[in-house]
Amino acid sequence: MLYDEGMQLSGIKKNFGLYIGMGLSAGVLGILWFIAGWRFSVSEDFVPLHYTIYFGLDRFGPKYDLFLFPTLGTVIFAVNMLVAASVFFGQRLWQGTMMGLTFLMEMILLVSLVLAVLKGIS
Repeated sequence: MLYDEGMQLSGIKKNFGLYIGMGLSAGVLGILWFIAGWRFSVSEDFVPLHYTIYFGLDRFGPKYDLFLFPTLGTVIFAVNMLVAASVFFGQRLWQGTMMGLTFLMEMILLVSLVLAVLKGIS
């Protein structure tokens, strides 16, 4: 079979939503790692880790626990990529749904990390 650039470009167009979801998730994951690393370098040994609107700061821990947020995000990203690539191979709708849910879960992690960091600074 001869190499056909039009065929490859057609595959990229078909999976455009999947690639957008992967890119957005990877971008949020990068932001999570950046914020955790930055906050780790400037914080005391004991930092707030969880904030609720009803109770305020309700979980504290050592500063290396800040890496729980990006580590969980990385695990979620890796598992969902594996599931989307192997279980839903060739099913663009389900692959896009998995990447959308991955992005949503990572945004929730990002918001919770930012709220904990900002409330701990104030």
